[in-house]
Amino acid sequence: MKFSLRNAFFLVAFCGAAGVSYAQGVDTIVEVPTTAHRSALIEIPAVQNLASNPDNNLTMAGEYKSAKNVVEEQKPVCWNWYADFGYTSEYNFRGTNLTAGADGALFANLDVSKWGFTLGVSGYRQLGTARFASFSAGEGGGGGAGGTSQVGSYSPETVQTRFQELDVFLLYRREFGPIDVTVGNIGFFIERDAQTFLNTEFFGLFGPFPTVGNERFDRVLVRLATSAIPHIEPWITYYQTAYSWGQDHHFYKAFEIPFDGPNDFVTYGKKTNDNYHERNEELGGYLEGRLRGNFSIGEWLDVNPFGVISYSFHDRSEPVGNPPPPGQPDPRKFKDIIRGRSLVGWNVAQVGLELPIHLFHIVGNSSGPCAPANLRVNLVPFGTYSYHISRPTAGTDRDEVFGGAKIAVTF
Repeated sequence: MKFSLRNAFFLVAFCGAAGVSYAQGVDTIVEVPTTAHRSALIEIPAVQNLASNPDNNLTMAGEYKSAKNVVEEQKPVCWNWYADFGYTSEYNFRGTNLTAGADGALFANLDVSKWGFTLGVSGYRQLGTARFASFSAGEGGGGGAGGTSQVGSYSPETVQTRFQELDVFLLYRREFGPIDVTVGNIGFFIERDAQTFLNTEFFGLFGPFPTVGNERFDRVLVRLATSAIPHIEPWITYYQTAYSWGQDHHFYKAFEIPFDGPNDFVTYGKKTNDNYHERNEELGGYLEGRLRGNFSIGEWLDVNPFGVISYSFHDRSEPVGNPPPPGQPDPRKFKDIIRGRSLVGWNVAQVGLELPIHLFHIVGNSSGPCAPANLRVNLVPFGTYSYHISRPTAGTDRDEVFGGAKIAVTF
C-alpha cells in the first residue's frame, strides 16, 4: 500500500480533535504553557511524571504544563494525553527555514504517556509555494547558491510546491534525584515536490531540472533536565542521526552551453565529488541547550519565555566559497562558486515567547480505577526571534522573526 503523508497528517489533526470528547478521565488539571512552535521542537518531546515533581510540573511531547490541582487523589492518572493544531508563519527547523517565501505551514501534534514512556506523532504541511535561491531545498540546509563561470554569472532557484512531514517518536524518561534523563528515537518522513531553474547571464533561463525530493531520517536522543529551579527548566539534549536517505537527482551535466565552437562546452552542474545540491548525508550530531520558563498571570494567562542555543557536529549545512564580482568571469570555473558543506560549529540562537490563554476547563466523572476526565483547552499565540550564528543557507536570513498560534488540549 502506498503511504500518504497527506492522509496521515490530517489523521493527526482529527485524532487531536477527537480526544476532546474522550470519556474516561486520563489526566489531572493542567495548564498548557507550551514551548515555541517546534523549529527543533518535534525533537524535544519529554516523558512526564507528576508524582515525582514537587511543583507538579510536567513536560509532554515538547509541551510544558503545570499541574495545579489533583482531582480525586485516591485514583491514579492512568494516561496522559496531549494534542494541538495550529499555524506558523514559517517552518523553521534548527534555524533553517524549510518553507522560504511560502504562506507558512499548518502543524499538528498528538502524544500519549504512561509508565515513563511517551509515544507521539507530529505533522507539518506547507501552505503556498516556497522558493530558494539555491540548487536545492533540504532538511540539511539546502545546496549551492550560484556564482560566476567562464560564460558569465548564473543564479539558481529551487521552487518547492509541496512539503509535508510526518514525525513519529518514542521516548522514555526516568528521574535520578534532581536530574531527569530522557532517551528516545524519532523517525522523520518528508515528502517534497521541487524543481530547480537556472538563470544565466547570456543564455537566459534553463530548466526545470530535478532536485532533492523525498527524505527519510532516524535520530536518537538523550536529554538531561531538572525541575529543581522554580519556574525555570534547563535542558541539554544531544541528537545523533542514525539513518539518512533522500532522493537526490544529481545535477551533473544537466545541460551544456556552447562556448567556443560546437565541440567546446561549458558544463553547469555536478561532478561525482562536487555536488551543488549538497544534500547533507552526514550521520552527524546536534547539541542543544534550552531554558524554558513558566509564569502564571492570574487565572487566565501564562507567560512562557524560552531561549535556545545549539552546536552542529555535521548535522546542519553552511554555504562556502566567494564568487567573483558580477561581470568578471572566473577562469577557474567552479572553484569559487558558492556551494554547501556540513557544519561543525555554533548553529543558531533563538529566543521566544508563548502566551497560553485558558479557554475552558471540564472535569468529568469516574466510576473506574482511573482519575476522572480532566480537560483543559488553551489558545496559544507564540513568536520567535532566530539569529543564525553560522552563515545561513539560501532561503534563510541571519535574522528571522516568525510566529503563529495553536489550540492546545491536555486531558
